[in-house]
Parts: sequence; structure tokens; C-alpha cells
Amino acid sequence: MKSRLGLFFLAVLLSTCACGNKEHDLPPVDPVPFTRYNSGLSISSTLLNREVKYDILLPEGYDTDTDKRYPVMYCFHGYGDNNTSWNGKYMACEPKIKNLEKQGLEPIIYVFPNGWNTYWVDRFNGKYPYMSMLVQEFIPFIDKTYRTIADREHRGTIGYSMGGFGAMVIAMKHPELFSMSAPLSMSFRTDEQYMAESQSGWDNQWGGVFGGVGQSGEGRLTDYYKEHCPLHQFTAENKDKYSSVHWFLTCGDNEEQLLIANDDLHVMMRDNGYEHEYRVGDGGHSTSYWKAALDEILPYFSALMAGETSWQKTYKTPDLSNSITLNEDGVFTSTGYISVGKAEGTALYVVHHGLDAGTIKDIFSILQRGISTKKFVLLPCDLEKKNLNEWISFYKDIYPSTAMQALAIGKAGTAVFKAKSLFSALYFENAEINENITVDTERFWYIGQTDEGSNYTSANALYKACKLGKATFEYRCRNRIDDSRTDLLIGIEYMKSVLHNL
Repeated sequence: MKSRLGLFFLAVLLSTCACGNKEHDLPPVDPVPFTRYNSGLSISSTLLNREVKYDILLPEGYDTDTDKRYPVMYCFHGYGDNNTSWNGKYMACEPKIKNLEKQGLEPIIYVFPNGWNTYWVDRFNGKYPYMSMLVQEFIPFIDKTYRTIADREHRGTIGYSMGGFGAMVIAMKHPELFSMSAPLSMSFRTDEQYMAESQSGWDNQWGGVFGGVGQSGEGRLTDYYKEHCPLHQFTAENKDKYSSVHWFLTCGDNEEQLLIANDDLHVMMRDNGYEHEYRVGDGGHSTSYWKAALDEILPYFSALMAGETSWQKTYKTPDLSNSITLNEDGVFTSTGYISVGKAEGTALYVVHHGLDAGTIKDIFSILQRGISTKKFVLLPCDLEKKNLNEWISFYKDIYPSTAMQALAIGKAGTAVFKAKSLFSALYFENAEINENITVDTERFWYIGQTDEGSNYTSANALYKACKLGKATFEYRCRNRIDDSRTDLLIGIEYMKSVLHNL
């Protein structure tokens, strides 16, 4: 009897369920949305014997175009930060990347690994082989897990501060894996700076990584440190080893110490023939500086990944929209200067070697734009016609002033520097200074150059003199443009924004 009842109820149940071709009405199910940014993922590392967390930003359309593969950018964080820092409240890079994509940036996979405070290298004693983990475990894992283009031409590094050191050193140690590297405000020091560090500063931040804990002076400069320090590696002998990587270095001119080492590295790379991009802008050790740098670095790297071989783009162009009228002698007098009967104001001596009148007029057009009501006069001084002292003597009665400033262009730098005591502000644009460079705090200094300019050693020496001498200064280094006239006018545009009490 029980078995017959069981069969009856089974038949009723089967008659009410969705069987065969009969459809069963189910509540609507919302599809799981695709998430571009994923946080808190991890890989189990055998080498480190622990979980290594990472975040990842996938391209738009990664979930729909399932046959497409993408380049990869490994993004390294700074000391004390973690895998969330690049896209947390700290850096918030996702909106920046999305905005660049709207402007044409090609899609890239961005990977943000946690590097703790390792400086992204293996510890000197072998006890914490972080870089080995990245190379042997992490990168193969990313290539296996995501649709990457798994070759060096489509793989790059970028990092800020300690991550800048990692971005440079991992590409330096493994150029077979990476074709591009962008250190932002790279955290490293010159030998002299490392030797001058406090004992606790050295031991806690660098000694534990590179060896030499408890050491002072040259005892800190271990062989392992030298193997990883760019200032010991970018020698002429290593050029073939490291030149296959496209290097892009940038650092703010308000950094406490880091620009000294970064600028020295730029000089060393120039001296030894390493092609690289180098920028110095207005800023300190801050996310605002690093995020602004992405506007140039990411399109540059994207262009390289697409097979382009040169980079001439500039983010400033000469603004010559305002036509100006010069006096018969080629001098520009502002309306403010004229209004006081030429009795007071600032005289800016624009000192050069043989520039044509049209270029000088364009320089004046940029310098006076937006401030023509102020009291100043712009005085052209061609050193191929008179020396600087003769020009000053010539102009002082015709165009008297209560203050004098000087702008030195190219080879005119030495003459202006020799006469520095006459001026309250000095501007040097790709200027050569063949003098022992010492500065004082009584005047304002401006250093402008391009990363391929011929007078890079003068700019380096003047910057360090200003920094160490606690002078008031601004330093800018920009991308060189092939057209020399346009390149100069772009330099004047950079200078324009920091004209000192003109």
C-alpha cells in the first residue's frame, strides 16, 4: 500500500515539474556586471611562502571581445603602501586612465602587486627573494590567467617613489622581460647621500635590503647595493645590456633630496649615450605630480607598444596670439612702463648669440602676454654685436629702471652668470655656463632645458648649487622638439609662468 501511494505522489510531482520540452517559469536573474577594477586578488608564492595580493584594472570590453589580447603595465607602489594604493584614495588612477582612453589611449591591462617595503628586489641575504618571485611566479601567473600579449615589447613597468626604484631596477635586471620603464620620483640616493643618512634611516629603509646594517660611511656601499644602484650600473660598459629598454624618468623640482640623485642619473645616462626621456616639473613627492606625469608617459608607452619609434609630442605650444609692436630699436616697452614716463620698472635683458629679429619678437610676445600693464621693458642683447656690459651701458640711460633681470639663451649663459650680481632674477634657457657655479639667496634662479639639450651638465650644476645653497629657484626639463625655433619658444612658455616680479 505504501509503495502505491509513493508512486502516486511521484507521478503528481513529475506532472508539475519542468520536464521534456516544457518550460519552467523562473524569476528573472540579473547578469553579473563586468568589473574593470578588481581588488584583493592573490597568488600563492612558493618562493616567499605566503600569499601575494594584487589588484588589476582590465580594459573596457575585456569581457566581450574574448579573442583580444592586451599589453601589460606593472605598477609598483611606494614605501609603506600596498597593492590598493595605485587606485585607492591615494592615487585614484582609474579615472585618469579612463579619461586618457577617451582621448585615444590604447587599452592596457594594469597590474598592481603588493611589494611591502622590499624595494622590489631580492633581499641581500637571500631570505626574501621578492624580485625572483615577480619574475618566476607572478608574471607567468598573470600571463596564464589573463589575456596578455606575453612578450617584452608589450610589457612595461611604472612606479612612484620606492616603486620608481622597482620600476627601474626590475627592467634593468630583466630587460628580456620589459621593454619600457617609467620611474616617477625614484627613491634612491647618491653614494654621498647614503653615507650621510642617519643610522636609523639607513638601517631601517636600505641596510636591511642591500646589506650594511650598522655600518657607516663607505661600509654602507656594499657590492649588493652597487649591483642594484642605477648610478653604479648605467656605465658605458653596460650600455649594450640596458639600452634595449625605453627609459622615462621624471621628478619634481621641490623634492627634498631625490632630484639630486635623479638628475645625476640623467647626466650619467647622457654622458654614456643612453637614450631616454627625462622630465623635471613643478612639484614635490606627491600624487598630484605622479598623476600628471601619466598624461605623457602612458601615451608614450602605448605608442611604443604600437610599434612607433620616436616621441616628439609636447604638452605646451607657443602662444603667439597677441601681436606686439616693438620700438625702432627692437625694444618692447609695456604700457605700464610708458605710463610712468620710463622712470621706473624692471628691465629684462634678453641675452643671446645671433637670434634673428623674428624669433626675438616672438619671445617678447610670449613674455609680455597678459602682463603688459605692469612696468617693464624687454631689451634684446645680441652678444655677437656687443658684450653684455656694453649693452647694459647702452640701455641704462635710454630705458632706465629700478630693477634689472636677465634671460640667458644658449651660449649667453656664461656672460649672464658672470654678471649675476647686477640682476635680481636670472633665467637660463638651455644655457651654457663655463664658470665655477656658486649661487646666493639674494636673487631668483630659473633653470630651463630639454632632455637632449647640449648644456645638461650646466643645468645639473646650477640646480644642485641652488638646492644645496637654499636659493629660490624653479627647474624645468621638457621633451626636445626637432624644430629648434619652436623648441626655444616652448621653453619660453615654460618660463613665462614663473616670471619673478616682472
